Amino acid sequence: MKRLMLLPLLPLALLAGCQESTETAVLTMKVSRSDFKVEIPARGELEAKSATPVSVPGGLRGPQSLAWVLDNFSEVKAGDVVARLDGRRETLELELEKYDFDKLALDGDIQVEKNLTTAQELVIGRDVTEEELSLSERFFTDDERVYTKIDIIDQMRNKDYLQARLGYFDWGKGSHDAQATAELDLIRLKQKGIQAKIATYQNNLSQMEITAPHDGLFVMQPGWSGALPMAGDMVWSGIPLGTLPDTSVMQAKLWVLESEAVGLAVDKPVVLTLDAYPDRPFTGKVTQVDALAKPKDRDSPVNYFEFTVALDNTDTQIMLPGRQVQARVSALSEDQVLAVPNQAIFQREGRYWVYVKSPDGFIEQTVTPGSRSLNRTVILEGLKEGDVVALTVPRRRTQA
Repeated sequence: MKRLMLLPLLPLALLAGCQESTETAVLTMKVSRSDFKVEIPARGELEAKSATPVSVPGGLRGPQSLAWVLDNFSEVKAGDVVARLDGRRETLELELEKYDFDKLALDGDIQVEKNLTTAQELVIGRDVTEEELSLSERFFTDDERVYTKIDIIDQMRNKDYLQARLGYFDWGKGSHDAQATAELDLIRLKQKGIQAKIATYQNNLSQMEITAPHDGLFVMQPGWSGALPMAGDMVWSGIPLGTLPDTSVMQAKLWVLESEAVGLAVDKPVVLTLDAYPDRPFTGKVTQVDALAKPKDRDSPVNYFEFTVALDNTDTQIMLPGRQVQARVSALSEDQVLAVPNQAIFQREGRYWVYVKSPDGFIEQTVTPGSRSLNRTVILEGLKEGDVVALTVPRRRTQA
């Protein structure tokens, strides 16, 4: 009889066991106060705060080929050659222009001789015609007792012809003088154009060597593609090839992933370490942050924010331009706050809630979130110290 009374109690015991196992299967955490800090990891390199640019001379015309450039991070003195341009093409073009100039000079001499010859021919022709016309007029007669009518007519025609020919020579002399002047002016105009080209090539050839403006450390400057200058590159007037940095005051140029840049702003404190000296940290502050993220490499789809850090101190013995650094930016620091993992917070239509454990199971508890990092969120209202919250959605819950 006692065995039969125990049988109805077995399903209730099993159900209670299932409910307990369901609740204990949910991952939970106990809410407690702690310091909330957000640190942003970044990488980059050191650079001088100020530097003298070393650029392709501004007076050059047209693209130039880089023949040689000094090794990166080389010590230089004022006046030392740091880069040399290939002047072979300029030299060839200069010789060709000089040849064309000399050819035009010969053409001008030939034209002058031709003009003199033609002018002399016109003068002689006019003089002869004028003499013939004078003789014709002197001995002309229309006396039919001396000449027949046909002879008289022929003489009159000859006189008219000579007068017309004399007019032609007068016209030809004036026309020829104007044409000769125009042809010589055209040759001189072409020579002026060639002289301008010759001056340009001579000016370019005088600037084939790029020198250091003062003593310092020559640091190459990457081009638009990110590559350092090298022999064979095409360069243009004013393009920077490198710098002579003032290494007494250094700063850091850093990059952080776009997804990790939450809280990055000017004046945030930074702790940095050199890759070569990881046991010697140094400090600084963010002084500039790019407004938009962009790829570090032209072919990379990953975007980074670039920012600059001013160092509190510069150790000239180890802090050299180009040295790689790692940094951690203190983006946020709040003391003794309540914070939960981001995965414990749920939201819909502007409402945020967590699942708080109670004697009756997990209940939805509306919360007000505050500062947020990549993995934790500060809770301003809705939780108290000691509450136990679920890290996943419980299977069995009741409404608050």
